Amino acid sequence: MFSDRDIKNAIQDKSLIVDPFRPESIRPAGLTLHLGEKILKPSPGVTVDIKKKILPNYSDTIITEDSPYKLEPSEFVLGHTLEKVTVGNDLGFLIEGRSTLARLGLTVVQTAMLVYPGHKERAVTLELVNHSSNPILLYPGMKIARVVLIRLDSPCENPYDETGKYAGQESVGAPVFKDEFTELDK
Repeated sequence: MFSDRDIKNAIQDKSLIVDPFRPESIRPAGLTLHLGEKILKPSPGVTVDIKKKILPNYSDTIITEDSPYKLEPSEFVLGHTLEKVTVGNDLGFLIEGRSTLARLGLTVVQTAMLVYPGHKERAVTLELVNHSSNPILLYPGMKIARVVLIRLDSPCENPYDETGKYAGQESVGAPVFKDEFTELDK
């Protein structure tokens, strides 16, 4: 796990690129990221079938300082980080929500905590859920998540953005299913 010194060194040697970068985002053992402006909300009424690739439609909302997104109790939406992040082939990171927001009932990442080595110049998708009984307003630029950086023992052979299904995604997008099932031996 990287300390604040390690993070500064990774930024200096460009094995970690964060754009825009704010020095005050560096924490003792992590990095704070902020909420981007686009929110995707799945439309209700569809029985999701991953095998048949039946998915809900998503509506998008652009949030502003004057027009935040009102995340209702039990509501799920997709968001993204304001920052575009690049990690080298020997770095990965875990992204998690902030304790302060969790104390209000907001989770930021459901299960997709790992951002693979070779993630390049892209925002990170966030899975936002309000577990509170009160609505929570989401503003662009608010502190939303923390990153814990980890160094691999050796660089990966297949950097994510050379083969990953979300390579080149600009901000936030709906799920993509590719090779989700394998044939079982009979």
